[in-house]
Amino acid sequence: MFWDVPGDWREVQISIDHHLSVYAGRSGVLVEAAGAIAGKIDSLESVLDNLCERTCPDCREPCCVRATVRYDFRDLVFLHFLWKGLPVGQPSAVAGKACSCLGDKGCVIPRMVRPFMCTWYLCPAQMALVRAAEAGSEAFLVGWLREIQECRKALERGFLQIVSPYGK
Repeated sequence: MFWDVPGDWREVQISIDHHLSVYAGRSGVLVEAAGAIAGKIDSLESVLDNLCERTCPDCREPCCVRATVRYDFRDLVFLHFLWKGLPVGQPSAVAGKACSCLGDKGCVIPRMVRPFMCTWYLCPAQMALVRAAEAGSEAFLVGWLREIQECRKALERGFLQIVSPYGK
């Protein structure tokens, strides 16, 4: 479910907020985990921006036009624990049209609060540059992205454990 209807979007935000307030005493380690994920994403900012600068301007089929971008549950859990502000809704999706968050110079949403799919997806041109890198940040990018994905899964599992009556 991707909560495209504004009422559904508000309801999922309220629900997560409620659970965080009820179980605040048990969520400290998850707040720390979200902070660690944020640090990892932040450390990749310049590498990812560089890849985008080298590939996106000349791309004939930009990802931001052909992909349907959505916040998923892990994104929302991460953002709630991070306390970085929540998006007002899903990016609007119209088939064949660019993502509603695409501006003249790229995404208008700071990387930290974008749907994670916009960070982890590397197009073929970007992957070619990463594969060609013998050293430096680009050479380690795929591994870092996988690690972030695993940390996000663990954050989601941790959240579900603290809110579950069986996770005590």
